[in-house]
Amino acid sequence: MNETSPVQSTAPVGPVLRALRPRAPCLLLVALTLTLAGCAQIPRSDVGAPTVASSATATGVFAPPNDPADSAWHPVNIRFKTPTEYSLREIDGRRCIRAVANAAWSFWVADVPAAMAKASRLSWSWNVPALIADADNLVPGKDDAPARVVVAFKGDRTKLDAADRSTMSLAKALGGVELPFAAIQYIWEGKAAPETIVPNGNTSRIQKLVVKSGTNGLATWQSFTRDVRADFRRAFPGEEPGDIESVGLMTDTDGLGGKAEACYSDIELR
Repeated sequence: MNETSPVQSTAPVGPVLRALRPRAPCLLLVALTLTLAGCAQIPRSDVGAPTVASSATATGVFAPPNDPADSAWHPVNIRFKTPTEYSLREIDGRRCIRAVANAAWSFWVADVPAAMAKASRLSWSWNVPALIADADNLVPGKDDAPARVVVAFKGDRTKLDAADRSTMSLAKALGGVELPFAAIQYIWEGKAAPETIVPNGNTSRIQKLVVKSGTNGLATWQSFTRDVRADFRRAFPGEEPGDIESVGLMTDTDGLGGKAEACYSDIELR
C-alpha cells in the first residue's frame, strides 16, 4: 500500500448535512447542514472549473479523479467538528480516496458540471475494513456510517412545505450558504437490509438508501451502480428529480466517537 499525507478539510462552515441531533436545539441546524453534505457549494481557494468538467461534455461521463487533492474535489466541514482526513492511497493496485474519521465529520465534494446535471447512472467502488460498533442509522445519535456516497439535487423550493422552507432559510441565515433542495445518501449500514430507505428524523429532504448491509465483504472492493433518478422517485414519492448539483463522499464517527475508515474509487456519473 502506498499512502500520501492526508489532505485536511480547511473550508469554512458550509452546507453539509448530517443526521440531526434532537438533544441540543442550537446544534440541530448545524447537524442538518451536515447531513446534506456534499450537496452544496462552499468557498474554495482554487479558481476555475474542475479539470474533468470539459471532458464530461464530450464523453458523457463525469469522473472526478481518485485523488482528493485534485481540483475537481473540495472539502465541506463545520467549524466545531474535527474533520475527517482524506488522502490518496493505493489498495490492491487501485488508487483511491482514503477517508479516516476519528470522532470526526466532513465531506469531500465534487460539483457536477452543467453538461452532466441530467445524468442518471452513478457508479462507484468502496473498500471498508470494519463497521462502526453500535452504529444504527435508524436511531438518532447513532447514525454514523463508515461509507456514504451522497447525490444532491436542485429543485423548486417554493413547492416545499413551510417547515422545510423554514429550516432551509434558517440554515442559510446561520451558515451563509443555500442548502440543497434534496439529497440521497447511499450508505453501508450494519443492521438495516439493502434497499431500505431510512428517512432523516428532522427533515424530509434527506433520505438514506442502504446499498450494503452487514459484515460480508469487509476489507474487499465492493462496486455499485445506481439509477439515481429512479432512486429519487422511491425516496421522494410523487416528485420528479431535478438537476444533479454534486456528488460527495463521507466517512463519519462524530455521533458515537471512535474511528472508522473507507477507501473510495472510480466514481462515475453517466
